[in-house]
Amino acid sequence: MRTQDLLWLSFTDLREKKTRTALTVIMVMIGVASIVALVSLTSGISASIQNSLSSLGPTSIILTSTKQAGFTLADTSGIGSLGNVSSVIPVVEGSATLVTSGGNQSVSIIGISQQDLSGLLNGISMYEGSTFNNTITPESLIGYDVAFPQTGGGGQQLSTGQPATLKIGSGRSIQSVSIPIVGILQSYSVSMIPINTGVLMSEQAADTLLHRQSFNMIVVKASNVSDVGALTTTLTDIYGNNARVLSTQQLAQTADQIVGGISMLLVIIAGISLLVAAIGIMNIMLMSVMERTHEIGVLKSLGFTGNSVMAIFLLQALIIGAVGGIVGIGAGVAGSYSLASLASHAQSSNSSAASQTSGGTGFQGRGGGTYAGGTFAAQGGRTASAAGSGSSSLSFAPVLTPQTVAEALFIAMFVSAIAGMYPAWRASRMEPIDALREL
Repeated sequence: MRTQDLLWLSFTDLREKKTRTALTVIMVMIGVASIVALVSLTSGISASIQNSLSSLGPTSIILTSTKQAGFTLADTSGIGSLGNVSSVIPVVEGSATLVTSGGNQSVSIIGISQQDLSGLLNGISMYEGSTFNNTITPESLIGYDVAFPQTGGGGQQLSTGQPATLKIGSGRSIQSVSIPIVGILQSYSVSMIPINTGVLMSEQAADTLLHRQSFNMIVVKASNVSDVGALTTTLTDIYGNNARVLSTQQLAQTADQIVGGISMLLVIIAGISLLVAAIGIMNIMLMSVMERTHEIGVLKSLGFTGNSVMAIFLLQALIIGAVGGIVGIGAGVAGSYSLASLASHAQSSNSSAASQTSGGTGFQGRGGGTYAGGTFAAQGGRTASAAGSGSSSLSFAPVLTPQTVAEALFIAMFVSAIAGMYPAWRASRMEPIDALREL
């Protein structure tokens, strides 16, 4: 029996029972779409995390203070004196609201020296304007997402030289400070430090605005990748519970394990829908065998072998799997991008400023400078310290590989073939005389 004839006989029955066929295809489609969407989304999240961590470099170690006192210059000097340390980058971070003519945005204030920023980002890439100077004046670079907020449709809302005001604090202790925007950074993929949603300035200026005389974070770069493990252990022994010490290598491995575990769980859940589809296919195929009993008897009387009859029903199941798989892949791709877009929109909508600062009309920094009435002046004085906390968002795009598409299509056809195996075998075992009695 020719293959095209078997295909025609299989397809004819499916075409005659359009509603039943469509419902069966939909069952397969739901399972395949779920697997494709979940795999591509988790792969996209994993790739985004890995990309963000790799941007800091494989030799980077991040120390985050667990105490309100934070880190001091003595800490940076002590870490710098350790062996196998190539650089030490202290960072001051807090949160605020940026007020412009276009509206309000939640941003992170990031205090870092110009040289350290260049070392952290492997060079400063400007979209517009110039970088800040290492002075107490709050000259500011703004991140790409601050100038091009997602809530504004992705269009440019801020430009160099445009007036802007930072509101710091909460309740009655809110302070408003005008800042000059001197430049806009290109987009960076650094997740540990919210560069894209940050207002970057010198350490002295950030200390003054945030009422701090300490650092929230220190980024340590080891001399070699092979030294990262030993240096991480040394720093952990030194600081104990006073700081969280994590290398980018550890973070990458942990992220892989977490995302991999979640991905496996979600795929198993999606696989249950394919199992339900398989049961549906078997049920519908059995009904088809019963309805076509007399037809099977005629075919066998005309010389069709048991294998040919089995092939007709197996091909019927494979057609359902192939169509359901192809439609499911398309639905899965569309669903993954829709979910990624919704997640990104939810992140932008739910972001809010959350900073705790001391009250007062003047801001005092580590270097003794104060800001009052729009003018900076050097003064001695006691600094009020408050912990600022920044926020960062993870943006990602689904990752769909040809291997994922091929595997999804194979699974759909394989499950359908397995589900159709028993009905096809049952049809092939019918005796012509028994089948003809159904006429």
